Amino acid sequence: MLLSLAMLLALTLPSLSGCGGEEQEASQSEAASKAAIAFLDALGNQDVGNLRSMFTRGYLEENDVPDPIGVDHLTAALGYVLSYRFSPDQDLVLEGDRSVVHMELEVTGRGTREETLVLSREDGEWKVSSFTALDWSKKPAGKPEARTEVEQALRDFLIACVDGRTDYIFEHLSDDYRQKHRLEKPWTSTEFSGVFGTARSYDFDPGEIKVENDAAEVDVTIEFGTRGNLESETSRVRLVKKGKTWLVDVFPFFIY
Repeated sequence: MLLSLAMLLALTLPSLSGCGGEEQEASQSEAASKAAIAFLDALGNQDVGNLRSMFTRGYLEENDVPDPIGVDHLTAALGYVLSYRFSPDQDLVLEGDRSVVHMELEVTGRGTREETLVLSREDGEWKVSSFTALDWSKKPAGKPEARTEVEQALRDFLIACVDGRTDYIFEHLSDDYRQKHRLEKPWTSTEFSGVFGTARSYDFDPGEIKVENDAAEVDVTIEFGTRGNLESETSRVRLVKKGKTWLVDVFPFFIY
């Protein structure tokens, strides 16, 4: 799951009150809204196993979408989705068998942009026929295996921090880190809130990861606070390899 707690959705599904054509239109709007939400959640969670089935056949052919879609393909075409926001009542326009959704999409390293999602009816279901945020012409760049491992380990750790999963965090801190800070067990939720605070998102450049022997370093930026009252901090994070696992050895964002 990718930053599920950071998904921001202003959702007010249309009322089904009314009769005849109005009721049918409201029902179609609700179905289109649900399809759009499912698609955006799949992007955010990198649920590539179900992603192809959400596109129209025409979209898959015209955009030469990989079969199967890998996480690396999605990352190259889009990046990492941090949040999205749209209101079905205001931002979704139903045009017969076509539905247009205007939204705000926040992607790591690109900030928040306005994007347009178009859904079309195919075989009785609403499917994606266009999305301005996706560019399938961008292909995954080959990366050294060690750097790829570090990138994934760091992302998993940062997501755990945002989600407050202290058991995972404790298990993925190095022995030296635990000894230095006298950590014998995972923090409670209250303790972790005092150590880390409330994080909304994170960012780092995988291309800047420096790996030497069994250690790796990269600058990480974390955005703390709540919407309208945000502060960003950047610090260098260090990981070390133990066996086949990369563990966090230096993490300045934890304050004691």
